Amino acid sequence: MIFNAHSHLMHKDMISEFYADAQLSEFSKGMNIPKEILLQNLNLLVMANAEIYVKAMDDADIDKGLVVGIDFGLSVAGEAKWSVEEMNQWVANQVAEYPDKLYALCGIDPRRGDRAIKLLEKAVEEWGMKGVKFYPVCGFYPDDPKFDPFYKRCVELEVPIFSHTAIITTPLMESKYADPIYLDSVAAKFPDLKIVLIHFGSSYWTLKCVEIMSQRPNVYADISGHQNKTFYGTEQFLRLLENLFGQNSFGFFPIKHKLMFGTDWPLFETVFKDKDWVEWVKNIPEKAKEYDLKIKRSDIRNLLGNNAMKLLKL
Repeated sequence: MIFNAHSHLMHKDMISEFYADAQLSEFSKGMNIPKEILLQNLNLLVMANAEIYVKAMDDADIDKGLVVGIDFGLSVAGEAKWSVEEMNQWVANQVAEYPDKLYALCGIDPRRGDRAIKLLEKAVEEWGMKGVKFYPVCGFYPDDPKFDPFYKRCVELEVPIFSHTAIITTPLMESKYADPIYLDSVAAKFPDLKIVLIHFGSSYWTLKCVEIMSQRPNVYADISGHQNKTFYGTEQFLRLLENLFGQNSFGFFPIKHKLMFGTDWPLFETVFKDKDWVEWVKNIPEKAKEYDLKIKRSDIRNLLGNNAMKLLKL
């Protein structure tokens, strides 16, 4: 069983025209690639519906996928053509076309207050969504006490929160809000709330995520975005995994059952296809031997699918 715990479905009306153009301009400058060329590659992102995604999953031998919603409206991006309710309902409807393969998280900015709680309730109780996606780089710290009523409702509904913990992937937003330390505060205050550190801290905050997960039994992580380890840092990444899969190697609580596979589809498709990432992770036990390391195939099987299935109660 291979479960992709982080993927996206997108429609052009989910992002404001201003933000789409601003991002394109920033990436064009930074990568020294003409806008026209970038547009060709980005077409996949704005046309990433469920049908296209399922075909990509089949090509990569991925059995099931978790789609995360977005809510950029209160950031510098501004509100999109669709309301946050319309965006999430579109995602829910897309996922409903493939009930045996796809599941969804509701993308909500908790600064929306009562509106966020009402959307959470509708998403979980009526649309069958499995939890919540936060994108703090939109401009909020997850441990703001104003969000406590939202977290309490998540506990009551028994759904997890997945929150971005990586240096930004969008040039106009600020990384400081994604520091996982602010989710540690939430985990301490709400021990019955399951929290997933999306991207496992990227490269910058990975060890911070490890320490938090080893101290908080309710904190998990996905490894989406770590595809760069196939280009550099392979030995360091494998050594980390060997230690993480060891019993209580970093603290009070073992971590090996709390790491989940993810790809962030379709964001990396132009540089590293999901199929290749799946194969790379599958072959970790063999790669480990090249560095005199031992990683059990059973631990990799759990990372690839079982851990996410248990978390989401599937």
